[in-house]
Amino acid sequence: RVRFPTHAAAEEAVEAAAAAGALPGAIAVFLFYNGRPYLARGWTTFESAVSTEALARLAYFPGLGKLLEERLTPKVVEIDGAGPRVAEMEDRADEGMGPRNKRVIAAIEAASFTGKGDKPVVVQLYRDYATKVNNAMVASGEAQEGEYEGERNAAGEREGRGVYRYADGDVYDGEF
Repeated sequence: RVRFPTHAAAEEAVEAAAAAGALPGAIAVFLFYNGRPYLARGWTTFESAVSTEALARLAYFPGLGKLLEERLTPKVVEIDGAGPRVAEMEDRADEGMGPRNKRVIAAIEAASFTGKGDKPVVVQLYRDYATKVNNAMVASGEAQEGEYEGERNAAGEREGRGVYRYADGDVYDGEF
């Protein structure tokens, strides 16, 4: 490892060594500093998504959200802008969970990763995490609102084939 007096000097040395093959036998010459913008990095995109996943989903479980706000200290703090602040309701997704999931996955796929095999792993990690968070909220017992279209029995209850569109944008199409 070599330390230079300025970042500019380090960039010049890396460029010169890479262009001229000046270090025979060297596998790589690179800066220890990561100059890639924070929001263009794959792992930080993933971290931002999972840290706000529960907040986004709580918008569709208001009873659970109120209970958690009353009993727990805030866990997510926004550090961009004027200064640190507790992430609040306005930071929750208002687009629906289906579109949010697609947007997050697209952002992960568009981001840069240092490890060649990281991208598909991170996409799957996000999908698994989002499923676990959703399942935990469903297990709370609070029913998510939505609309049902389909067959009903004599008592007017959902029975048989139908489609249920949840408030968060998810859709169940199947047997009731």
